[in-house]
Amino acid sequence: MKKKLVMLMGIFSLLGSITYSTEIIPEDYLMEKLLIKLDNSPSYVSNDGETLKAVQLNNEILKSLNTNENPIYIFDSDGEEKLMRKGDYFVSSPRLSSIYVIQKDEFENKFRNENLPEKEMKTVVETEEDKINPTDVDAGNMDIKEIGQ
Repeated sequence: MKKKLVMLMGIFSLLGSITYSTEIIPEDYLMEKLLIKLDNSPSYVSNDGETLKAVQLNNEILKSLNTNENPIYIFDSDGEEKLMRKGDYFVSSPRLSSIYVIQKDEFENKFRNENLPEKEMKTVVETEEDKINPTDVDAGNMDIKEIGQ
């Protein structure tokens, strides 16, 4: 009876460790699988002028990494364990010598595609000609009256 119980506990612990274990993808494997994608990706420029290459984690990249887990765990070029979800970005220097992770929101707020024009906020100044005179509006049907000049 004790042998069966010990064997049953061993099977459950083995299944538990297999089921709940996660793979941590090393930097070398990431660079091998993502080098061509990063090389062909556009360059991005940060608000402070830093340039880098980036590719977003999607189903295609998960397939190339031979996993379908979401989130995934990786070791970046600093040897730190990082958590990545779909939509987050793999980033690298323009020389493609290292790989890091930036979360989607942070990346989209801080970086822009180098080939796209920079967005500028424009202030619209309202002039007197742009304003509608309230006496020119017919209250019944809210149409602007034609004024002959």
